[in-house]
Amino acid sequence: MSDTTYRKTPLPVRLDLNKRNTKEQLNKAVDDKRGMLEGAGYAPSPSKESTKDCNDVMRKDLVAWLSEHGISGPPPSPEAEQRAMWQWIRDFHKEYNDDWYARNMPRLRDQFRPIFVQEMKRMRGDNSTPNSQATPPKNDSQDLLSFDAPSPATPAPAPPAGTNLLDM
Repeated sequence: MSDTTYRKTPLPVRLDLNKRNTKEQLNKAVDDKRGMLEGAGYAPSPSKESTKDCNDVMRKDLVAWLSEHGISGPPPSPEAEQRAMWQWIRDFHKEYNDDWYARNMPRLRDQFRPIFVQEMKRMRGDNSTPNSQATPPKNDSQDLLSFDAPSPATPAPAPPAGTNLLDM
């Protein structure tokens, strides 16, 4: 048997364990291709591939859901858009009970909302955002389910003194 228990890793040969910042040591390390098989290259990160695959599944399901519900354009109001988003997310997870769904709503919102927003922008014809993973602004005043505090409304300027309000 020529197999050994030692396997090369992409880590540098030596780390100075007395220095607290091992990340800095790893960043400065010379990449000598340790741990690579001969003739093989580095594979893309599985988590990035998985995220891309998940986003593709969500996008395909959203397109099918929109056509199934007869939605060919963006909803007329922000409220209707939010309602449609949550209906789609609930239909996507129909195999789970309401308790699971309620507990996971913040996580689901973070994962599904960017896909929904991209599709709504595409339906509106707004191509200002590239097709990559776009995240909407955090403090969107039209987002009814935003967890951030709403921005304060600016008051209207007061009319000049002595002005009759009925004449305006």
